[in-house]
Amino acid sequence: MARHTTTDGEPDGPDDGVVGTSTLLARDLPALAASLVLHVVLLLTLALVGVATPPASRPAVTVIETPLEPDEEVDLAPQEMIVSDMPKETGAAGEDQSADVAQSLAPVLDAVSMTPVEAIPELVGDIQVDPLDELPTATEIDETIVVRGAVGATTSGAAGAVDRLTAEIDASLRQRPTVVVWVFDQSVSLSAQRKEIASRLERVFQELGADRSQRHRPDLENLVVAFGKNVSLVTKKPTDDVAEVIKAIDSVPVDDSGVEMTFAAIRAAADSARIYRTSAPKKNVMVVAFTDEVGNDQQLADQTAQYCRKLGIPVYVVGVPAPFGMREVRMKYVEFDPKFDQGEDEQWAVIEQGPETLYPEVVRVRSGAREDEAIDSGFGPFSLSKLCAETGGIYFRVHPNSGERGRVTNQMVAPMASQIRYFFDPDVMQAYQPDYVSAAKLQQDITANAAKKALVEAARSTEIQPMESPVMTFPRRDDPALAALLTDAQKAAAKVQPRIDSLHATLSAGASGREAIKERRWQAGYDLALGRVLAAKVRTDAYNQMLAQAKLGMKFQNEKNDTWQLEPSEEVTVGSQTEKLAKQASELLERVVREHAGTPWAQVAATELQTPLGYRWTERFTGVNTPPMADAGNNNNVPAPPSDDQKRKLGPPKPKRNLKNL
Repeated sequence: MARHTTTDGEPDGPDDGVVGTSTLLARDLPALAASLVLHVVLLLTLALVGVATPPASRPAVTVIETPLEPDEEVDLAPQEMIVSDMPKETGAAGEDQSADVAQSLAPVLDAVSMTPVEAIPELVGDIQVDPLDELPTATEIDETIVVRGAVGATTSGAAGAVDRLTAEIDASLRQRPTVVVWVFDQSVSLSAQRKEIASRLERVFQELGADRSQRHRPDLENLVVAFGKNVSLVTKKPTDDVAEVIKAIDSVPVDDSGVEMTFAAIRAAADSARIYRTSAPKKNVMVVAFTDEVGNDQQLADQTAQYCRKLGIPVYVVGVPAPFGMREVRMKYVEFDPKFDQGEDEQWAVIEQGPETLYPEVVRVRSGAREDEAIDSGFGPFSLSKLCAETGGIYFRVHPNSGERGRVTNQMVAPMASQIRYFFDPDVMQAYQPDYVSAAKLQQDITANAAKKALVEAARSTEIQPMESPVMTFPRRDDPALAALLTDAQKAAAKVQPRIDSLHATLSAGASGREAIKERRWQAGYDLALGRVLAAKVRTDAYNQMLAQAKLGMKFQNEKNDTWQLEPSEEVTVGSQTEKLAKQASELLERVVREHAGTPWAQVAATELQTPLGYRWTERFTGVNTPPMADAGNNNNVPAPPSDDQKRKLGPPKPKRNLKNL
């Protein structure tokens, strides 16, 4: 059928076989409606799922805070002091000091972290104590000093330490007027240096504009406190007169009692300036103490730190380096007072300048001539260093040989300085700082790690002295006599064997915790201790087994020889188990040298490695079986007396200083 078209040429109706639009809509409408409903339902479902599903919650963190112990009630009643009448210069304080004595003051500032000082406003009833705005820290000092925020920097030489003290005082003065309490040790060992200290303090005042000229700093006041067996306030009231301060320091008398109440003096110093922290107008207060020993009242350290923190008073200590893992060290003493016997030979007094940690961390093994020499720990005595750290101060370490990087001989040690053989780069030692935390927190950390716990337990034990001067020469007169000599030598080894085995068992029990240790100090400490104890065990075992081997019978290769000589050897050939322990000891000591280079641990490990672990037999001729020749004698000749035998007319002998009370 032909289609009809409109005038425009478009068809005007359906063609045969073609479905119209209305027909299509009528047929597909149900399907379209069903699809639309399905999509709407699907979209609503997805929307509801998004609304109903809560967002992923963040992990809940529950903070459990241990209740703080109530602060110690501060007794604000005036403390009893012995007040000096400012006597005239006496003893060494008035004597001219030599350049050698002056050299004994070469401070090195310890790398001790500091905490901001925050005063507690509830200290005294209704009185409000303004907290310090910021920790007084220099921003620009001598170029040899590196300032890292609130962390103590390190410098060598007196100039650097004086500059740092000057900068600390200057920063405090920029905040508000400041009172500095100068605290001086009256001991004999420090008295010869006090005049030099006073002269160096004049440099501090000069740089602050408070010297003896017309310039004046009324905002800088000073108090002087002295301590020995007792504590005394030398200046009866704060003064801004530099001349009066220097005179007060020079007038401090010598206390030869041998007792030093260091922490009581620092507490008294803070108490003497307490009013400036608790009354208007508010002033900053700094305590600067000079001492060369730890002090006899370390039990007051925490109490003193708490008191100074409450008042917002930082404590600075110009002190000495602590010997590595030791409590005592020898000091070269040169008599400075003409009233006492000067003596011709150098004298070495034993004084307490350590240790650098609260709990012992070094196992003492006397395995050679130099293994037990005092070396620098890199830090000051623990109690004084922790006091400075907790109050926001600085501990200055003083030793004239601190810049040396080789072995310091006795001749190099300056008068009144300790006999420390090696010193280490302060920048390297910053990564090995002791744990300046409370005893409870430190005990908790130690108990939580098997290796730390084992190290402290082993270090608490008395030092071991494996085979001190063991017998190494065995002459053979006959077989029974040789066997007797070997047996006696074995007895000496048997005496120390149980002690070494016990320490080895203790340290080995902590091996499971070694890899969990993150602090480099504890890593080095544990590896060194186990390595040294293993070395001592191997040497003792090897010695004993070599003697047992000889008792079974040995034949001289040269028939003329008559003596067996035991010599150290790099090889251990007495059994697989001993060889295994020797390998482990060497690996541990080498690891310490490699991973902790430039530290006391590496120094001790390197020295330990210089002594071989094994032994070997050699033979030689000593003539033990040769009959002795008759003594020709000397006809009983007695040396003639010296020609100058006449007694000289001398005055009464001068008394000698008691070196125990320095």
